[in-house]
Amino acid sequence: MRRYLYTARDDKGKLIRGILIAENDSELANKVADLGYFLTGFKPLPGGARRVASERVGHLTPKEVLTFTLELSTLIDAGLPLLEGLRNLVSTSKDEKVRRIIDEIRRRVEAGSSLREAISYHPQSFSRIYEALIGAGEATGRLVQVLKDLARFLEWQIELKARIKEASTYPTILFFVMVGVVTLLVVKVIPSFKTVFDQAQIELPLPTQIVLGVSSFIRKFWYLFIASFVALIGGYKLYYNTLKGRYTIDSIKLKIPIIGEFIRKVVLSRFAHIFSLGLKAGVNILTCLDIAQEACGNAKMEEAVKKARDSVNMGRKLALSLEESKEIPPLMIRMISIGEQSGTLPQALDKVAGFYDDEVTRGIKKMFTFIEPVMIITMGVIVGGIAASIFLPLFKMAQIFTK
Repeated sequence: MRRYLYTARDDKGKLIRGILIAENDSELANKVADLGYFLTGFKPLPGGARRVASERVGHLTPKEVLTFTLELSTLIDAGLPLLEGLRNLVSTSKDEKVRRIIDEIRRRVEAGSSLREAISYHPQSFSRIYEALIGAGEATGRLVQVLKDLARFLEWQIELKARIKEASTYPTILFFVMVGVVTLLVVKVIPSFKTVFDQAQIELPLPTQIVLGVSSFIRKFWYLFIASFVALIGGYKLYYNTLKGRYTIDSIKLKIPIIGEFIRKVVLSRFAHIFSLGLKAGVNILTCLDIAQEACGNAKMEEAVKKARDSVNMGRKLALSLEESKEIPPLMIRMISIGEQSGTLPQALDKVAGFYDDEVTRGIKKMFTFIEPVMIITMGVIVGGIAASIFLPLFKMAQIFTK
């Protein structure tokens, strides 16, 4: 089977462009005719056809993906066939970009593709995890349930990002205020006092000499700081994009006090959510572990899940395999063990996911409750230190003038 980029005309002469999968040119012409169009041109596409389609029509935001998932599950659950549900979404969508993307998906489904294959042409909108679970739902006849479960998971992710954004607003503002105040002091305030000190010809205390020296260096070589910052960010990204770099950095992240604990809880929540979704969709346990591994988002934890997966493949129990990694908390191990023994593993994972969802919410408050006072103290120490270094020679000058 090959992918073809085709152009056609409808009965009103309107130009139509799209992508179809066909065995050969003749089958392509028949499929276009079945859509009610007259084929005017086509060309075979290489393996990168999915990216071409995605770039041409744009991509959905997470909220738009959530809306699409919720509405499609509702329509199919109400008894509409998949194709009819997609047509309904196209006709009711008010956003032009969303309408184009759903119509692209609808065209491929109408041409004989599965929903999984149709959404795979839009990797910027639908993740590989989303695609894999949709495929499992189609294969087992549980598409509606998978869509509903995916909607709940997407909603949780969006809410989590919103909570983090809300909680980080004040620390972010405080950070930029701190940077602004320090920059103003270094660039404008301190140089004006240097002139006064030079005219007074007094011996400056060591703290004052250090502050004046730093101020002079920053004003003369400010571009070095910008270049260093850019190089640091670039180097970090390049190193993180390597397998060793990502594993090393993600391992360090998990060891950071408070923040590392929060990251671990988010990863465990994702793992439990996706693992449960896969099992409910009828996916075998090894494939579920593959999908859940990708959902972790942390190389250290992904390696732990991969080792557990290999161990399960050799015939060992899942709980014992995860315990050997030493990265999974005892609570999750016990719940998974109970689920395995009782045959209720998806329900056990749901309880674990619910527990860590609550832990993540508390973790957000704890993390930013810790960060805010640290930033305030840091700002106070820096500004206070600069102020003290300026006032020390002023007090010395005052003593000289009063004599």
